[in-house]
Amino acid sequence: MSERSHRQRIEALEHEILQQRLEMTAAMREWRDATAPIDNAWDKLMSWRVPLMAAGSLFALRSARKPRATGRMLRRALTGLMMYNRGKALYRATRGRRR
Repeated sequence: MSERSHRQRIEALEHEILQQRLEMTAAMREWRDATAPIDNAWDKLMSWRVPLMAAGSLFALRSARKPRATGRMLRRALTGLMMYNRGKALYRATRGRRR
């Protein structure tokens, strides 16, 4: 192998490495953009970590002392949450039709 062909081979490999780095950078950017909503939701959840743990502890303590009353309270809370979500979906559906 001559010196010139050796240098050409090195330059070709360096160019290939550079191209792979550029492709990897673009893929990482696409990955960050695709996972941004999940990351934002996780950050929001982690900002509420301490209050959620405190509420969970109080809920566990109450359910140990009064399981039936806690079950009723949980069912009512879930029903209220579902009604809220249905109302929000209905509002969005009716608002979207007017346009």
